[in-house]
Amino acid sequence: MLEDDLVYFSTVATAGSLARAAERLGVSQPALTKSVQRLERRLGVKLVVRSSRGIEVTDAGSAFLLRSRTILRELEDALQESRDLAGGHAGLLRIGATPAAANFTLAALLPRLMEERPAARINFISGFSDALLDAVANRDVELALLPLPERMDSSLEILPLLEDDYLLILNDQHPLANRRIVSMGDLAGFQWAGSSKHEFARVQLERAFALEGIALPNLVFEANNLPVLLLAVSRTSLVSVINSRAVSPESLPANVVMLPIRSEHIRCPIGLVWRRGYLSSIALRAKELLQAVAAVA
Repeated sequence: MLEDDLVYFSTVATAGSLARAAERLGVSQPALTKSVQRLERRLGVKLVVRSSRGIEVTDAGSAFLLRSRTILRELEDALQESRDLAGGHAGLLRIGATPAAANFTLAALLPRLMEERPAARINFISGFSDALLDAVANRDVELALLPLPERMDSSLEILPLLEDDYLLILNDQHPLANRRIVSMGDLAGFQWAGSSKHEFARVQLERAFALEGIALPNLVFEANNLPVLLLAVSRTSLVSVINSRAVSPESLPANVVMLPIRSEHIRCPIGLVWRRGYLSSIALRAKELLQAVAAVA
């Protein structure tokens, strides 16, 4: 019962209304109301209040929401560990990859992992490295394939797999578009589109500019996903960088070109990241498959 109440409360808090939460869960609104009220009586605090905008989470509710999501993830992990120890081969794999590593990840795992574990479920997310590191730290993702930062939280483990290159992307009308290769010096003074401040590619780019004694790039547009970044470059004179594995030339917008960058200061090691401690059997198998494909890539 408590597990259901936690799930119901989390859904109500996320949906912002009883009607939307009831629709998502396939239960009645009175059942949701009773569930939230049970939690409030047990905790002795008000978790949500009704307003003209729907359901609003109180400060106490927000704090409990974060804790309850952690509890649910821990419970799911405990159940999965028990099944693994009992010899079950179903499992849930929560895995993430950056856009640069998504194709490699899926090619390594599919269809083989599904054939080996037909009863398993795979929850795959794609995002920039900073978001994925947060997802691993928060247990939203069990394994993530991403560019490896130089410093890593001590609660995380890493396994280097690949080396990748960066490419410049720009509109085909840009002054640099006809170059065969560009140097860091060629890029000085241009306006940029980039990822969020702590994302790996942006950190690497700013580090390379600093090491070569060039003024940091003037970022005038930020995006938290690759399709938006590509769209911005296609519609403006902004330049940006992507990993060479992120997209194929034929999948780019028609007027966007990619150019190699000549710099000894930009490198992109890609590897697996996970939290120290228990890894489910399906995550261990995914790790093996990724290692095997990386060894011959």
